[in-house]
Amino acid sequence: MPATNIVSTRVRTHGLALTEHEVTVPLDHADPGGELITVFAREVADPDGTDKPFLVYLQGGPGHEAPRPTRHPSGPAWLERALKDYRVLMLDQRGTGRSTPVGDPVGETPQQQADYLKHFRADSIVRDAELVREALGGDKWSVTGQSFGGFCTLSYLSLAPEGLREAFFTGGVPPVGRDVDDIYRKTYERVVERTRRYYERYPADRDRVLEIH
Repeated sequence: MPATNIVSTRVRTHGLALTEHEVTVPLDHADPGGELITVFAREVADPDGTDKPFLVYLQGGPGHEAPRPTRHPSGPAWLERALKDYRVLMLDQRGTGRSTPVGDPVGETPQQQADYLKHFRADSIVRDAELVREALGGDKWSVTGQSFGGFCTLSYLSLAPEGLREAFFTGGVPPVGRDVDDIYRKTYERVVERTRRYYERYPADRDRVLEIH
């Protein structure tokens, strides 16, 4: 389904060519005639690289907007390398940043609120990205996911692989064949061990940490 509407604004900043896109998408992709929301994406390019292929950055979280890009110095740190080969599309996932906020969950009961919030999961984020892709011309693009963005990337590979040229992960690969509680139990063990080693090296920090808590 094509995007309902797209509004794009070009911006120039120090060392970067930016284009800000606002795309209208359904709140519920299963009900395209229902409530609409806006998804914001910032296209980031080298001034001489505005025709390079897209690399879509899927931010971690969930609940975090994409970083705001800078140059000289470059931020985020990986941006300079990415711009050698790509235009980077930084997506404010639905409910974050300049996209339509979640706001107060709709409904009075916990079930009604949960039914509303289920529209802000990775599957909806992927379908948003596909509408943005179609609005920007429909060419296949690359994606990279960090933390929760890695979960979104795997959802993308499952739900809409036809839209992808390639996928990169910088963390955020969910377990296969293991319960997530098993993963967190191992994480807690690692945190305890690393904390013990830290206090062995910096014993005076223990009291400071306890005071802060």
